[in-house]
Amino acid sequence: MNKYLLSLLSGVILLGLSGCRPAVLVIPSYIKTVGVDRVDNRTSWFALDTQVKEAILRNFQLDGRVGIEDADKADLVVKVIIREFREDPIFYDPKTNAVQQYQETLVYDIAAVDTQEKKTFLEDNGKNHSIYYYTNYYPGAIQQTRDQAIAQLEDEMARLIVRRVLEGY
Repeated sequence: MNKYLLSLLSGVILLGLSGCRPAVLVIPSYIKTVGVDRVDNRTSWFALDTQVKEAILRNFQLDGRVGIEDADKADLVVKVIIREFREDPIFYDPKTNAVQQYQETLVYDIAAVDTQEKKTFLEDNGKNHSIYYYTNYYPGAIQQTRDQAIAQLEDEMARLIVRRVLEGY
């Protein structure tokens, strides 16, 4: 009975995994490497450019479907311009007027340049991504510091950029 249950469970898992595969790449097949150019930070937020570039590179590495190369040697170069960083208060404590929740938003442009064909593969202007986070003035919620929230925002934005470049989403 126990062997039967184990083999049935194994079969169900294999059947479930048989449909799992990465999304189809929209980049041309001759593109084998990707590089990230210096991120242009047009905000007053210090080091945002470095952190975003590192997050994008980390997400390309985690994806693993194309190799990573220096921007001047890569087949495809990703360029990012950070246009705006906003931190908007959302909820206030009615008694103390302390901010309980913030919305952090990055507005950015991305472009992917095919260096072999010398043409722009994709270009999106005015994209934005936001996250919400609770401060320590909101009892019972999972709280974050501003730095933790910004790191989450950068990582999520980088993941979206990688999907947009590789999968077209």
